[in-house]
Amino acid sequence: MRSEMRSAFIALLTVVSAMGTAGCQRQILPASAVDQFGTADDELDFLAEVHNMTAVTNNDALHGLFLFADGVDPATDYDERVALAKTRRWMPTGFDEPANESAPVGWLAMAGCEICDIKGGLTMHVLGPTPRYCTKELVFLQVLPLRTENQSLTGAEFNDYLNRLHRVRASVPLVATVEGTAQGPAGEEAATPMNEAAEEEMLPSPSGSTEPKIAR
Repeated sequence: MRSEMRSAFIALLTVVSAMGTAGCQRQILPASAVDQFGTADDELDFLAEVHNMTAVTNNDALHGLFLFADGVDPATDYDERVALAKTRRWMPTGFDEPANESAPVGWLAMAGCEICDIKGGLTMHVLGPTPRYCTKELVFLQVLPLRTENQSLTGAEFNDYLNRLHRVRASVPLVATVEGTAQGPAGEEAATPMNEAAEEEMLPSPSGSTEPKIAR
């Protein structure tokens, strides 16, 4: 039954992907939060700054994922983060995008699958972790909101993504936020009206999240 559900879901997402990728454009943000809040003592300030951003940047996404995976970011700048992420198979070896550009969901999904050891279905077993199929797998698991691999997450959605990865890795309820817990479909509690990816897919953009916190 799960296999049939997965096949039907992937077929649906393929249609959505074909509709959404034609007009995809990346945002270039003025700066990344990690430029201002990059030390271990700045973690809460970093998350708060990311939470309010219209899109999570490549630089911030890498910093946040290192904090989630290791408890510390071992890199000192963006180039080091990219190089280290590639050695961990978090992103394609050919990745070469600017630090302050909105991060494509595809490599975020690759990183999440690698960190949480998510193997996926038959296609991922055969082809290995790719942006396309890692994205489909995490959307199917409701770890990511409905996105294609070429679209992006708001900062709030990225924080929510980290919390959902925590649930997968730890097999425990999501971390409590100030006013409750992150729950429901991925992205629903975290999306903001300035949702670049939702506009591209012509999907409604929910609102009203509380700020999640990275748990280790």
